[in-house]
Amino acid sequence: MKNISAKNYLLFILCSLIFIVSFIGCGKDDGIDLSGTASSELERLGWQAFQNNNFSNAEMYFNELTKRDEHYYLVGHGGLGWTFLKTHQYSNSRNEFRKFFDLDTLNIYVPADSLTRDVRAGQTIVHSATLDHNRVLEFSNGFIANNNTNNNWRFRYDRTITVADVRLMRAVSQIALANFADAYAMVRLIDPTFETDINTVEGRIVLVRKIEEMILDRVGYILY
Repeated sequence: MKNISAKNYLLFILCSLIFIVSFIGCGKDDGIDLSGTASSELERLGWQAFQNNNFSNAEMYFNELTKRDEHYYLVGHGGLGWTFLKTHQYSNSRNEFRKFFDLDTLNIYVPADSLTRDVRAGQTIVHSATLDHNRVLEFSNGFIANNNTNNNWRFRYDRTITVADVRLMRAVSQIALANFADAYAMVRLIDPTFETDINTVEGRIVLVRKIEEMILDRVGYILY
């Protein structure tokens, strides 16, 4: 009986040690001192981790960037916004995207800058995820207004996310707000072959079904 108890005790200790070692080894290493790492290297490492779906490390690198100079702290907040968006931490994502513009008091980024467009697109998508339709229209307006010369926009760090996603999120919100004409215009920009009469109930139903179909087709991100 004593031998069985001793064996069970040793097994318990062994399992406990394995659990502790495994737990310590998980996630990002908060013990890493990044203060001496060049900002350009932190940016590279952050987006590399993001593209590898290692979002805990991406968060670590981008968070360090928010402590740097005017250029890089904006990169850090933009990166955190996208990182939290991809991990469905929508409240945190909204806050980081907002900080990007709140902190850009020196107008470091002109509206047509690629990072600015990336952040505007992220804002549109995250507010669509939380069904804040008026905000979707606000941020998609900013994106579209400064994107007329670049209708082939793709998010640089996730090429599956494109200008079509921004337009689709806007179409969803316009349907929710009963603005069928703009929703129809957005859908037509994504699929020029689509036609329906939005002045009829039947045509509006067809439009809604088309949007639902498009949402299911957009496998680059799933927000709903």
